[in-house]
Amino acid sequence: MWLILTGGVLCSASLVAQSSDFGYIKNQNAWLTSENAAGLNSLSVKKASLAEVYFNKSNGDFINYYQSNNSYTFGGLCESFFRQNEKTVFYGKVDYTNFAGKHMGGSTFYDPNYNPFDIVEYADSTAGTKKMETYHLIGAISTIVSPKFVVGAKIDYVATSYFKTKDLRHTNDLLDMNVTAGLRYQFSKRLDAGINYYYRRSVEGITFQSMGNTNQQFNSLISFGSFLGRQERFGESGYTTESSNTPFFNEFHGVSVQLELSPISNLRFFNELGIKRRNGYFGKHSSTSVLFTEHNSTTFNYRGVLSFTKNTSVHQLELKLEEENLKNFENAYRKETSSGGNTTIAYYGETQMLDRKRILASAEYTGNLHVKNNIPVWFLQASANFFERDQTVSVYPSYRKQTINQLHVGALIQRNIIRRINMYSIYFGSGYTAGGGTRNNDGRYGSADSKSSAVSLDRYLFREYEYLTTSRINETAGFRYTRSLPRNLKVYGDVRGELTKSFSARYLGNTFQTVSLAIGCTF
Repeated sequence: MWLILTGGVLCSASLVAQSSDFGYIKNQNAWLTSENAAGLNSLSVKKASLAEVYFNKSNGDFINYYQSNNSYTFGGLCESFFRQNEKTVFYGKVDYTNFAGKHMGGSTFYDPNYNPFDIVEYADSTAGTKKMETYHLIGAISTIVSPKFVVGAKIDYVATSYFKTKDLRHTNDLLDMNVTAGLRYQFSKRLDAGINYYYRRSVEGITFQSMGNTNQQFNSLISFGSFLGRQERFGESGYTTESSNTPFFNEFHGVSVQLELSPISNLRFFNELGIKRRNGYFGKHSSTSVLFTEHNSTTFNYRGVLSFTKNTSVHQLELKLEEENLKNFENAYRKETSSGGNTTIAYYGETQMLDRKRILASAEYTGNLHVKNNIPVWFLQASANFFERDQTVSVYPSYRKQTINQLHVGALIQRNIIRRINMYSIYFGSGYTAGGGTRNNDGRYGSADSKSSAVSLDRYLFREYEYLTTSRINETAGFRYTRSLPRNLKVYGDVRGELTKSFSARYLGNTFQTVSLAIGCTF
């Protein structure tokens, strides 16, 4: 998730080169990347592991309102599948990422696209350097309990520290845990089915503080969507209260079902359908602390993967659909002081501030041609991605309706040239993105002469809309050298460059570029 801060273009990151034999093994069977960990028993090899260190440098002014025009990211990861015996398969991943970006303002949250409201820095003059460290750990197991019955479980844990080094400062500590438990049953050689339970719990605690000139005033926009909300001064009682660690809490419960059909030996059709229910709040459940907002959402998702194998080539067509419907409510409260001097919070209602619907859809073809020792001679990829966000924001008596849609299409080709113990990989990719919609359709409830307290931060409204909808191209080129060593160890070095060029930006710059380096090994 940290990649949203580096300035990458929405959807264009879906086209990536096939990293190695590990990447081929991981992606050749849809069960291995399913939410149901019981699918790990589909592993076709004894073991497959990847270890890598990487560095990315990004520059450019074609960025969203919360991103950096000058940033770097470095880190390391280790990922592994391991079959202990005929019955049990393990999967694990450890990933560390360190990010630093200059000239960053906008949102004070880790991921503003995920949240039902935003706290936005009101002035560009307060932009500064932001830094982030992320630790990502995954552990999963799958074991056969009978000839046709498999069970599995997975824990996915993320811990992030994210902070700004210039006033108005904010420090965010995120803990995000996903747990799944599932089973898989083989009815016949042509039919496999599975079901799993999904639980997720995340808490992002945020603290605001000022360490500079105490006479300077810092204002934030409490944006309930599309940059419509209320202006709040730091130091006053509210969302940005000083030295108060305020949690942003989310809890998910869900279930997914899987069904794989194999009508013939070289054809598989994997399907996964899921539903998740989300509830959360910003603030504290306490008689002396304010619970500012409460939200809920329902998400439906589908993933279908059609795999066809012919001779030494594997072709896949993957379809994904996701729809989220979210509502956010602000609580009305007052502080009451008892005769003994104790202050308590009394609630007397709630107001719906946001009604948001978000749709994601994608179709992707991948072709691994002339595969030998889990390495294709040619790797082909083509994709189309669609995104739509439709939301109504109400800050009585004002409202704002906004619709944004975006379409991205792209293709990538990779050629692997094997010369004894050496392999040379060259890849090129190209994509085009364009969008549209209604930036803001504003109106008022009730009589037109009533005074509104709603504030619109048009500067960010224009930037976000332009970033998501303006047409642009994305070009990618890279080279990888891999050398085979004894005991099936392969070491590699990879260099990649990406360039995004906008055609008609007015409020943003026209280009964004990233150079990436990676050194790693598979074994």
